[in-house]
Amino acid sequence: MTNSNYGSSDLIAKALRAGAEAILAVLNGTEGGAAKTVAGVAPDNGGPIEYDPLHDDPPFTPVPNGGTEAEGWMTSVTYLGAIARINAEENRGATREEIPVLAKRAGYVDGRVVNGWNSRPTSVRSIENKDGARFLNQAGLDYVKKCADKLGITLVGEMSAVPTPEA
Repeated sequence: MTNSNYGSSDLIAKALRAGAEAILAVLNGTEGGAAKTVAGVAPDNGGPIEYDPLHDDPPFTPVPNGGTEAEGWMTSVTYLGAIARINAEENRGATREEIPVLAKRAGYVDGRVVNGWNSRPTSVRSIENKDGARFLNQAGLDYVKKCADKLGITLVGEMSAVPTPEA
């Protein structure tokens, strides 16, 4: 094992192998063990993918850490999108009990990870905690829509952000 500016040669070889396997899986239509792609086109009918983050399973696998950029976008659409749907559909914030469920659906281990992520000093604040309920702010909602567009996903269902006070 040798070291370089990028880490050990073993780590580089593993990363290259994983990347090659991921590319082959996408080309073969078997990513994640099923015919799921991140090209933004449904493999069965060639049309756009419609997705309701609150009620539907993600159209392809979200990977919050160590995945591709597209898998990260899917994580954001899944987790943050579900909160925006709760905000709009139920006119309330996501509860303490709902956060772990939404986080797991988005590929996180549990709800503590997303709570920690949002409370770090350097974190972009997408979620606002008001009286224990989680609301998506406008910047977070804009980001969800941007990620969905990049993935070729048409978001289904009403979404809203927490109203921001007028200056």
